[in-house]
Amino acid sequence: MKHLVFLALLITACGPKQSKEARKSHLQYVVATPAGGWVRVKPGGADKAWFQRDLSATIYFDSNCKERFEDGTLSDLLTHLTFGMAQNEPLREESMTLDGRDALLRVYDGSLDGVQVRVGAVVTKKDMCLYDGLYIAPPSKFEDGWGSFVEVVSGFRTRGN
Repeated sequence: MKHLVFLALLITACGPKQSKEARKSHLQYVVATPAGGWVRVKPGGADKAWFQRDLSATIYFDSNCKERFEDGTLSDLLTHLTFGMAQNEPLREESMTLDGRDALLRVYDGSLDGVQVRVGAVVTKKDMCLYDGLYIAPPSKFEDGWGSFVEVVSGFRTRGN
């Protein structure tokens, strides 16, 4: 299961070449660090990622700025983020505010390489940047790590330019 969770992180590693400014977009924001056994891992194409061995779960956060910024509705951006993992209708959806901007959060049941997972995802936009977070865990352990994902997301702040 561990390698399947990291597969989700590696999916974002492939993409077009980006400017030096876009490559440093992760420096423009902060998120909280999850407590409770989460270990920082090299995130592949994402800005920040953590893995929790006991839960076989991962939390990831990423930004796409300037030429990598895609404008669209939060709903469409979130659907794009979870494409290929999410199955069926969301189990949960809520609008929220992050750093003074509208954000959308959804939870889906899904599959990675044939293994059942539950996916929590959030997106927001600010200053020509799209920010997104994912939490992926086995369905039976999803709620055990949900608070850590909420903690990471709740700590989201842009540094201001």
